[in-house]
Amino acid sequence: MDDEETAVPAHGTVVLSRVRGGYRDMLRGYDVLIDDTRVGSIRRGKTVRFELPPGEHRLQLKIAWCSSRPLTVQVVEGGTVSFMCAPGGDASDALTAVTVDKDDYITLQQTSWPTVP
Repeated sequence: MDDEETAVPAHGTVVLSRVRGGYRDMLRGYDVLIDDTRVGSIRRGKTVRFELPPGEHRLQLKIAWCSSRPLTVQVVEGGTVSFMCAPGGDASDALTAVTVDKDDYITLQQTSWPTVP
């Protein structure tokens, strides 16, 4: 066997945590899209991990017709990039959130480490 047959594919890890608090969407999961492809979902208070090839990727969350703003993720071989998500407002903002602010319905931001507050 040569080295090409036994080589382990290079990858990095994207870690996504969703806050526990708040009432909006407490019973609903957010679809996780990487490079415009649904790769899973995340529920309240949970953390999910995705192994990706090194390079630039696009991360976005969706629920029904609403979403987060897409973020560009730079994945490094052997590295970990962490993100936190939460509803982008509170229950009193519901009508505005699903119409005018539908692209900011979910807050998504990069963090220093994986955590669920």
